[in-house]
Amino acid sequence: MTVAETSMDAFRRARTTSTAKLQCDRIADYVARVGTATIAEIAQALRIEKSSVSARRSELIAAKRLELAGERKCNATGRWVQSVRVSPAQVRLFQ
Repeated sequence: MTVAETSMDAFRRARTTSTAKLQCDRIADYVARVGTATIAEIAQALRIEKSSVSARRSELIAAKRLELAGERKCNATGRWVQSVRVSPAQVRLFQ
């Protein structure tokens, strides 16, 4: 690989990482504001694709920033789906 090719690879990797981190932060902030949220509600409110919200939600759950909150009727779709909430450990950090 040339220097130009590796530089472009590094640029693309950094840009993707920062976009994912920004989306994670936006999603966590939104869920903290509303209490519980579904993938479709988050996607609609933040104008992010549902597939991206689903991926970021999984990352946030793995990082213990969010946790599953049980099934409820989604306000965006009208279907019964799994919702998430901010993990209690995360809530304590901001009190």
